[in-house]
Amino acid sequence: MTAASGSVPTPPDGRDVPDTTTVTRRVKPGHERAYEQFLEGIITAASQFPGHLSVEVFRPPSAAAGEYGTVYRFDSAQHLRAWLDSAEHAAWLERAEPHVIGPVHTSFVTGLESWFTLPGQPGAAPPPYKMALLTWITIFPMITAIVAVTGPLLEELPLVVRLGITTALAVPLMTWVVMPRVARLLHRWLYPDPEKRDGEAARSA
Repeated sequence: MTAASGSVPTPPDGRDVPDTTTVTRRVKPGHERAYEQFLEGIITAASQFPGHLSVEVFRPPSAAAGEYGTVYRFDSAQHLRAWLDSAEHAAWLERAEPHVIGPVHTSFVTGLESWFTLPGQPGAAPPPYKMALLTWITIFPMITAIVAVTGPLLEELPLVVRLGITTALAVPLMTWVVMPRVARLLHRWLYPDPEKRDGEAARSA
């Protein structure tokens, strides 16, 4: 779901799974410091709301580019909506207006797609085979490492308990530590340039 408007849309109803929204704003040249102060304030405000999981900021490679992406993660669509619809969120958006150009661009993803959320790809997800392949390549060595480290400590526990502890460690690591960094590292493979993708398709035809 993607939108570009002066107001921030709300996510769809009826989801009790982690929900992610990406907010992209273009910052006026020379206003980067003020916008960084705004980000610090709005991130602190978001962290106080129920269901908040994390916030990640994608900064432009140069001041000339000027486009900042902020990824908010909440544990459900309801909690995400409570933040987006709040008076506090609206007040922070007003504070940003003197420092930005154009409307706010917002997109929502949920489930597995949220692991691959990158600003600049609003409403888009990588092909399913890429998400599945990268998830397996990432989770296999991580699970192996967790088992190797915790195995001697947990060997006397029942199998179900050992598996529960292993997955309890693996899921948060995948969601908030590993996959966001892997997705950024491999973003050119996950989201190839459209012209390059079309050229490759033409050559294979």
